[in-house]
Amino acid sequence: MKNRYASIAIAGVALGIAAVFAPMQTIAAEKLVIVTSYPPDTTVTVGKAFTKATGIKVEMLKKKTTAGIKYLQSTAKNNTSDMFWASAPDAFEVLKGDGLLQKYKVKVKGIPEKVGAFPINDPDGYYKGFAASGYGFMWNTRYLSAKKLPVPNSWADLTKAVYNNHVGMSAPSRSGTTHLTVETLLQGMGWEKGWKLMKDIAGNFKTVTERSFGVPDGVNSGQFGIGIVIDFFGLSSKASGFPVDFLYPKVTTLVPANIAIVKNAPNPKAAAAFIEY
Repeated sequence: MKNRYASIAIAGVALGIAAVFAPMQTIAAEKLVIVTSYPPDTTVTVGKAFTKATGIKVEMLKKKTTAGIKYLQSTAKNNTSDMFWASAPDAFEVLKGDGLLQKYKVKVKGIPEKVGAFPINDPDGYYKGFAASGYGFMWNTRYLSAKKLPVPNSWADLTKAVYNNHVGMSAPSRSGTTHLTVETLLQGMGWEKGWKLMKDIAGNFKTVTERSFGVPDGVNSGQFGIGIVIDFFGLSSKASGFPVDFLYPKVTTLVPANIAIVKNAPNPKAAAAFIEY
């Protein structure tokens, strides 16, 4: 009889433990699908770290910002995506206006609501500032050495004739981060001075790429010597062993990396865990 009661007690404890861990195991068994405009060098690294910490598998769907918006719009009725991760706040505003995002209140404390006058999070709670990056210049060290070009330290430096046909930038109409950077420069310098600066820099362009990561690709391969990029493009290329370096100009722009949970996300708990991570 004692053995019988002992067996029942042990079974009860086992069931209790199973009940506690079942939700965590269920989340870990899910696959989090994230639509993102960021390059694999960044997203895969973050995804692997998140999976290691939580056991939740991550699939990154790499799409340009505009393509990501269209994808979520076209699949809204049969949505299979959990999150949208990009820079451009206007992209999130489009999805928010279409009713394709759901609110989420971040539990992590200590994150400021603003950096200067720039809000980190959507005031309505539909998308969150996931990180903050600055824009700057990356350059191919071998290229500059071969061409005997100095390293630029300011936006004004890029207007100098010595850099003619040596600079690359992505199209603001195709890149959310570049769009935001140009917009910030225009607001900071004023419409006329800002556009004069951009036009003078454009006079030195070797190319305007269709994709954001077309710029680091071009600098890495030596197609052109200097690229206007967000910091993690330059720093990740350097960390990968390319002969490149990166610096922030004397005046830089802050670009938030935003993230949101898609409405009717298949795995909202896993999405929430990713934001908190």
